[in-house]
Amino acid sequence: MCHSRLFSLLVCAVIVFADHRFLSADELQPLAYRSERLTVDLGVGLWAWPVPCDADNDGDYDLIVSCPDKPSNGVWYFENAGETQKGLPVFRPSKRLSSTVHYVMPSYVDGQLRVLSPGFEYSSFATKGLSEKTTLPIPANFHKPVGTQPKGPKVRHNQWRYTDYDGDDALDLIVGIEDWSDYGWDDAWDSNGRWINGPLHGWVYVFRNSGTSASPDYETPVRLMAGDVLLETYGCPSPNFEDFDGDGDLDLLCGEFLNGFTYFENTGSRTKPAYASGQRLKNDQGQPLVMDLQMIVPVAFDWDKDGDADLIVGDEDGRVAFVENVSSPAPGKSPVFRAPVYFQQIADTLKCGALATPCGTDWDGDGDQDIVSGNTAGYIEIFENVSGPGVEQPRWAAPKKLMLNDRPFRIQAGPNGSIQGPAEAQWGYTTLNVADWDMDGLPDVIFNSILGRVSWMKNEGTRALPRFADIRPIEVEWSPTQPNLAWGWLRPEGDGLLTQWRTTPVVHDFNQDGLPDLAMLDHEGYLAFFERHKVEDQLRLKAPRRAFVDESGQPLRLTAGVAGKSGRRKLCVTDWDGDGKFDFLLNSANADLLKQVDARDGVWIMKPAGSLAKRNIEGHDVSPTVVDFDGNGIPDFLGGAEDGRLYYLRNPRGSK
Repeated sequence: MCHSRLFSLLVCAVIVFADHRFLSADELQPLAYRSERLTVDLGVGLWAWPVPCDADNDGDYDLIVSCPDKPSNGVWYFENAGETQKGLPVFRPSKRLSSTVHYVMPSYVDGQLRVLSPGFEYSSFATKGLSEKTTLPIPANFHKPVGTQPKGPKVRHNQWRYTDYDGDDALDLIVGIEDWSDYGWDDAWDSNGRWINGPLHGWVYVFRNSGTSASPDYETPVRLMAGDVLLETYGCPSPNFEDFDGDGDLDLLCGEFLNGFTYFENTGSRTKPAYASGQRLKNDQGQPLVMDLQMIVPVAFDWDKDGDADLIVGDEDGRVAFVENVSSPAPGKSPVFRAPVYFQQIADTLKCGALATPCGTDWDGDGDQDIVSGNTAGYIEIFENVSGPGVEQPRWAAPKKLMLNDRPFRIQAGPNGSIQGPAEAQWGYTTLNVADWDMDGLPDVIFNSILGRVSWMKNEGTRALPRFADIRPIEVEWSPTQPNLAWGWLRPEGDGLLTQWRTTPVVHDFNQDGLPDLAMLDHEGYLAFFERHKVEDQLRLKAPRRAFVDESGQPLRLTAGVAGKSGRRKLCVTDWDGDGKFDFLLNSANADLLKQVDARDGVWIMKPAGSLAKRNIEGHDVSPTVVDFDGNGIPDFLGGAEDGRLYYLRNPRGSK
């Protein structure tokens, strides 16, 4: 089929609320691209578990992706329509086959697809998802944690696959286990930023089958060794047994909880496997073979039908990549792969990674409202409204990453930037506001992240073409010094604001003096007011004041959690009810309205006033913003959800 025919295929709470006057009967709906001739990264919600196969038996490979998140839980079928871009297929928008569970993994046995999750096998998976299942004769929780850390999960990834491990023509059961019991969970740093708990463990078990494939008799499981030590990855091993070096036996290739791959050569034989120490894989340019994000799930599969095992890899943000095997197999030689290339699909709904944190704004000064959003990966992405002003259901361009010095802006925790430990190195959790922070007439970006260091980027371009060259701290006139968070090892740098992680910086002229102020959570979880003022023609930020109170006069504390349970609150400011006073929208199942009822003596009195909608799109949390696509002067709701999609709700005032 010719490339031009591609486009003919287009088808499309911390606070409890009692006053429900502002409940809407409308349902939240994800924003659709509504743009012809547009392809974007293929994606499900948070966390992609890929199952490549010819689901419709038409001779080409489709993708089925299990996504265990909320609100996009499901087994999703992406049909290969036969069209290509840059040598790879472009998939049709997904269809949901069923609900799903965690840790769905494929096996390929004599050309047939077999799909397992812990304790179960699913027949008719390619057409019915998890609708039909049988129970396996091994308990799902067979692994007993080995560590002693009291906090956090004990076992997470639990990956079951079939393979004839020892060449006796009977299918054995392979299980990859991720054990957190030495790692614990969070706040295990010393004062120098060294992690004092243990690592994540990724182990591979073999249940040898002393029966037959039809009537299995599984022996006591054994953990694999690599040389003289236990074979181990940094969590999430995703074991793949294939003959990667062409010597006739099965080697082992694993993923991990982070973003890399480890290869264990079989130095034994087909019937008596033995594995060498692990080698980190490199790409064909000699660089480490890594994915863009983490929590990767690789599946060995000959996608390009050239006789070797490629990798189809799911990422944490719901994307799926093709990692091509370009090896010349030889005994003792590690396989070589090209860098990952993410599959494309015909655009359906807007998606910004996972845990999208949108801000509605006229980014390019053309009179309509665009969307600027952060996500778990630590990027900031811009969705351009290409319909012009006054259109309630705009058309959208594909997202573009915000650039910093001509390279994609990205914040990442690195080895010790996350309070929850080194397992979160690839995440950034950017959350942001777009505002003219320095009052020069150009939109700047004010952001927070996984680090809790609140910063801004000055627009050094133009109104139509914003450009950014550096990151600057949000500096505060502390009196006498900035208080420290009660957890973690990070400390303030100079007067730069260090506060609770993953919380939204809200920029607004709260006191109506013509200067943009800041509101956000302080180091103890209270919603604080940072007042802007001028000193010798310089804009300065006063020390925070807990100026937002409830009807009894108590400061609003939006979170009392500590360490990993701290922060995480997303909010925006708007006059939702049209009474001329600013209100707040707070993250919840969708968003909760915190209505301003009075202002006196330098404080604003706020009252809970109900949720905006009935539908729960929360997952981890929802990041609220407001938009006015139709230009009627009434703010409508837009919420970034865990699945990365942007859910729209018209303000009921706009329907009157």
